[in-house]
Amino acid sequence: MTKSSYTRGEKWQLARLVGKAARQSMRGDRNEDTISASVKRQVERIEERAALRGEAEADALAARLEKARRAAAAAKASMRAASTSKDRAAARQQMNEHERTARRLEGDLRRYL
Repeated sequence: MTKSSYTRGEKWQLARLVGKAARQSMRGDRNEDTISASVKRQVERIEERAALRGEAEADALAARLEKARRAAAAAKASMRAASTSKDRAAARQQMNEHERTARRLEGDLRRYL
């Protein structure tokens, strides 16, 4: 399951709705659900949008990670096929850069999952 990605406005709106729900809950009977349906619907709508956004961001990160891994593999192949030491060094540096990018993206993606 991916994490939700809330915007600043959604976080503010959720905080406001939680406060409103807390006030409604304190006013009502403790054995009944006194939180209004409109507050629940608004919270669900915000959480649904944030979940969809989080899923889309995780998918985009996964695509970028796959691209970085392929670029690292291509750089490694070109490093092995290079004829001069200068070409090998340049290809190795490029391979290391792509691998570093892939590791960073793996960490970012891990935070979403």
